[in-house]
Amino acid sequence: MSPAQDLSARELSRLVEGLSRFSAPGPGVTRFVYDDAWCEAQRWLVEAAKARGLEATRDRAGNLYLHDASVRPGARVVLTGSHLDTVRNGGPLDGPYGALAGLLLAAELRGSCEPPIVGLVTCEEEGSRFPGAFLGARAMVGELAIGEPGASRDAEGVTWAEALARAAANGCAAPGGLDGKAAAPFEIAAFLELHIEQGPVLESEKLALGIVDRIAGFRRVRATLTGETRHAGTTPMRLRHDALAAAAELALAAEHAALAMGDPAVATAGAANAQPGLYNVVAGSCELRLDVRHVDSARLEKLAGSIEAAAREIAKRRGVTLALETVSRQEPIAMSDEFVDAASGLATERRIACRRMPSGAGHDAMILASAGIPSLMLFVPSRGGISHAPEEFTEPDQLAAGVAFARELLPRLATLAARGSR
Repeated sequence: MSPAQDLSARELSRLVEGLSRFSAPGPGVTRFVYDDAWCEAQRWLVEAAKARGLEATRDRAGNLYLHDASVRPGARVVLTGSHLDTVRNGGPLDGPYGALAGLLLAAELRGSCEPPIVGLVTCEEEGSRFPGAFLGARAMVGELAIGEPGASRDAEGVTWAEALARAAANGCAAPGGLDGKAAAPFEIAAFLELHIEQGPVLESEKLALGIVDRIAGFRRVRATLTGETRHAGTTPMRLRHDALAAAAELALAAEHAALAMGDPAVATAGAANAQPGLYNVVAGSCELRLDVRHVDSARLEKLAGSIEAAAREIAKRRGVTLALETVSRQEPIAMSDEFVDAASGLATERRIACRRMPSGAGHDAMILASAGIPSLMLFVPSRGGISHAPEEFTEPDQLAAGVAFARELLPRLATLAARGSR
């Protein structure tokens, strides 16, 4: 059995603050997969694990597993954790909270569960550096597209494979690269991801815990509209083929489509890049990035289809050409029914104010669940529902309460996993 670990709010706050120091300059936390801040943060986590008597194993993608020395490669384990990377100028909790919880819980429950509990820190989830997102979880379960590591490039033109090779040379990933086969060194029996909600529901309803029963699927679409570059002062309005105006109309059409479908449908125009980008020139081209989400597969397809139809109508009417590319996609996924029931039962026993709820955001848990691994997510409240921003915050006592609940829940999930829960 492991000596009792410090799972207090004070200790969690100390760890969160310590990890948040590893960031690129600027507001909030910016830590992209395989960059210098990421490697330094990973090394810090390894030392934190060693201080608690755990070993750290890296896989070929740079995912980190924190475990007792008796747990050898190939062992069947229950994983708990989250991701290390952040969005640009993000907050200190999205991902790191679950990763730090995994560290503490693996140490606290060492030797007490079968299958054993192993902390997980996935290398990447956000899609901040390379297109596609969920690189860590997808690599773990062998869900990479053929040639993806060599084809995916960041804003500077560096491929995923090149960046990974540099990380491996720095000791932050196991050598060998990625070949499409599962990179996880263990057999994964189950997964629990502890996370901040990133939304306002729990806080507004004065609840301590959210038990996630399903995660929304998404489509990320790049719309490229091409019109005619013309002088802004000499081209009459009626004779323009303005790519930026067409993109603006499409952004509003996507918003209208989601509003018309109703909650929990969402559609977001997250970025627009118009060229040549001058005051006195009608934009000849514009790239618009769209994110479309729903928890139901059929409704997601309907929403994406209605936005595509609107895009084609707008392009035709405005006399611009349209190219649509689905950059990444993920189907909605349900969490393990048995795990959801186990968490709900424990919350009832402990008289914890909670609710079952969907997650509108994508998470590592959806990738593992899609691969057939029994999975569950737990949410703790987010102040003001704010996330992906420096103001992201959850009260330390709420963070600690989430870890304490997971500490009681994990042995029950391990028992279910041992029985082959699906």
